[in-house]
Amino acid sequence: MRPPSLIQSKVGEAAPFIFHLSYFYIQRAALLFPACLCRLPIAGGRDIIRNIYKVNWEFVGLKQHLKPTWKQIALCVLFGLAAVLGVYVETLFLLLPAVFGFVWAAWGGICCAVSLSTAAAVLLVCFGSTQTLYALALFAPASLCVGCCLRFKKPYRTAAVSAAAAIAAGYYCLLCLPSLLAGEGPFAAMEETLLTLADAMASLGREFAQAGFDAAATEPMVELLRAASLLAPEITCIIIVSCGMAFGLMDVVLARRMALAAKAQLKPMAPFPLWQLSKNYTIGAAVLFVSALLVLLLKLNNANAVFVVAECVIFLPLMLMGVCFMDFLTRITGGNGKLRRALFYTCIVMLFPYSAIFLLILGLVDRISRLRRRFRPRDDQGQR
Repeated sequence: MRPPSLIQSKVGEAAPFIFHLSYFYIQRAALLFPACLCRLPIAGGRDIIRNIYKVNWEFVGLKQHLKPTWKQIALCVLFGLAAVLGVYVETLFLLLPAVFGFVWAAWGGICCAVSLSTAAAVLLVCFGSTQTLYALALFAPASLCVGCCLRFKKPYRTAAVSAAAAIAAGYYCLLCLPSLLAGEGPFAAMEETLLTLADAMASLGREFAQAGFDAAATEPMVELLRAASLLAPEITCIIIVSCGMAFGLMDVVLARRMALAAKAQLKPMAPFPLWQLSKNYTIGAAVLFVSALLVLLLKLNNANAVFVVAECVIFLPLMLMGVCFMDFLTRITGGNGKLRRALFYTCIVMLFPYSAIFLLILGLVDRISRLRRRFRPRDDQGQR
């Protein structure tokens, strides 16, 4: 028997790949052509191709009435150009997910892609590839999370959690990744920044002393900054998690407001006094707390920072529920509710950080009593 030739052996190796590739396209055609034929019972080749084009538009979430117009594309380009200001005002990067999420929810995915592409191109031209990658990590994933959840009518909790996780990951890349790439610890940059501020404050005190002023006023600040440099991992984690959760929720609310103003069809949202955490929050919080406690007991690297992350993830949502619960109580009781709400929010700001403990206790009471779950507005469909 003759051994197989080189061509025969190569054909034999490629046969499984050809089979799977053919099966994929046959399956694709079986899914698309019935949808086309149900639109046009007798369709020619050109009509079938046109209907496949229509089906693909709906597949990516762009219905026929949501095809972008030139005016919308021009506005998307302007939104993308505004991203260059985020290099000078970093908070703008954290608000861009609200704008780009609104674009996807109201005008479709093509417009969102135009905005993100414009932002990436402008940042690349003006500030180089490194700054562009860090900036995109800060707002691009969160923009996609917000836009996708709003466009496809996912629960608002899902949108807020996914946006918060994306922003936190972007902040980690911005604050910690450069130190890791330099071969140092993830929190070395924050520690160096705090020490630099302490040295600058100390030099300022010496200049005050030479000018004849009292330099003792700067000594407490110098000692505070040097002590804070020892807690750089904990401070960095607090910044990352707090900013992620705060701006993630804020972006979802702002994107929804703008999408409703553009007359987009969205799922209803419960009013602020009736916002609720997920039913799985208690189990997830318990698992997270036990895991962080094990890391702390095993004395692994940056165990304190891991425990701080767990504290923020567990306690910050409870504090938000405490605010919702207090707002709810001021509305259902008699009297001037607006005045009491104004006094309540003023006390929260003026008494911070002591008010955080009060809000945490209120959140726990609300979680245990489940008082607000009994109240549902008429137009509410369970979205919290």
